[in-house]
Amino acid sequence: MDWDRAESEWVGAVVLVGLTFLNKEGEIDRREQFYGQIVSAHREHGIELDLSGARGGESYWLPPDLEAFQPAARGDYSLESTGELVRDPDLVTQWTVQAPLDD
Repeated sequence: MDWDRAESEWVGAVVLVGLTFLNKEGEIDRREQFYGQIVSAHREHGIELDLSGARGGESYWLPPDLEAFQPAARGDYSLESTGELVRDPDLVTQWTVQAPLDD
């Protein structure tokens, strides 16, 4: 996928997002799941989502890494943290966020 296609084909797509946050020791601190619709895809700024469900009304930016997004298999996805059911999202993406290490 290139940016021209992402900008034209991904806007309007529903994305299911999984985030894993690691503490400074590299252990899992917490996990988040949410979903939303892509409202913009920009090679410098990233992917902007208009969130739905429990986080409806919020915006969220993901880094500009198109390879982190995969087509979602059709079906129902249950979000563990909220119990929400997301039916047939277009894309899925997972990210790991490492806490800064102390100097």
